[in-house]
Amino acid sequence: MKQALLDILADGQFHSGEEIGEALGVSRAAVWKQLKKLEALDIPLHSVKGKGYRLPEPVGLLSLSKLEQHGLTQDYFDSIDLALSLDSTNSAMMRLAETQPGGRHLIFAEMQTQGRGRRGRQWVSPFARNLYFSVLWTFEQGIAAIQGLSLAVGLSIYHTLKRYGLESHGLKWPNDILVAKDADTFAKLGGILIEITGDVSDQCQVVIGVGLNLDIQTRDLAHIDQLATGLRQQGIEFDRNELAATLLMDLSDTLNGFSQHGFSPLQQHWNEADALHGHKVNLILPSSELTGIARGVNAIGELQLEIDGQLQVYNGGEVTLRSQGKHHEA
Repeated sequence: MKQALLDILADGQFHSGEEIGEALGVSRAAVWKQLKKLEALDIPLHSVKGKGYRLPEPVGLLSLSKLEQHGLTQDYFDSIDLALSLDSTNSAMMRLAETQPGGRHLIFAEMQTQGRGRRGRQWVSPFARNLYFSVLWTFEQGIAAIQGLSLAVGLSIYHTLKRYGLESHGLKWPNDILVAKDADTFAKLGGILIEITGDVSDQCQVVIGVGLNLDIQTRDLAHIDQLATGLRQQGIEFDRNELAATLLMDLSDTLNGFSQHGFSPLQQHWNEADALHGHKVNLILPSSELTGIARGVNAIGELQLEIDGQLQVYNGGEVTLRSQGKHHEA
């Protein structure tokens, strides 16, 4: 009933308890109980005496039936689930991996209360305005077979967004999708979080979490510690269900190819999409910090930095843009 109630409220207009009850075929008391359940999930609701209840703004809710209409069927995944609210989609998938080893699974959430980015950062996850999803995928050859995986995922998303008309975006090693604001300034459009469970030397399960900003509003920026933007802010028109379905169908195809061939066939394509190629960057390591010129990645997805005229490769660390003597996280 919670989903049916949200379908009514999705237009952002006020609806009285009586009107909602008639639409759902339940009493006003039952409507009130369901509204309280939505509030308990931290879903934002406005109520005004004499007017009724509404969401703060119109939203395009995800729907399993609409995703299927746009082509995302169980031909792509063994299971496809949609939650109104989760702590995080990655955490939910890690829990699923403990009970359902093997297979390929997908979960979306309309919001996350503890969304996670790389290195423990919070991922701001307002209700029904962006995309938050995680894929559980089994790799048969252990952890060695997934080197460059986050780059492959980012490249898949990059190409999908390009088909939607986005032109100013690029990739940042190893897990970000950026939009260029000018030659030396970038805003974050999306991020990827990879987590591993199972036997790292044999069959292992990988959770691939993605957060993609569709509509970043001024009030969101107060909770984000870097420049950020959304597709809507870039003037891109989209249907949320169609975009989600297209992203996941493309990603499934990418993961199938990656499972067979690894990252090497994607190296040139990733380097062509590299937002920071030729920029002076800092690489922050656990015990040191290096400065060099970004020169893309090698055939296994390692970062290439030109330092004092020599090309060095690295498989870990945090890259930040160095501009006019200052650090700017891209």
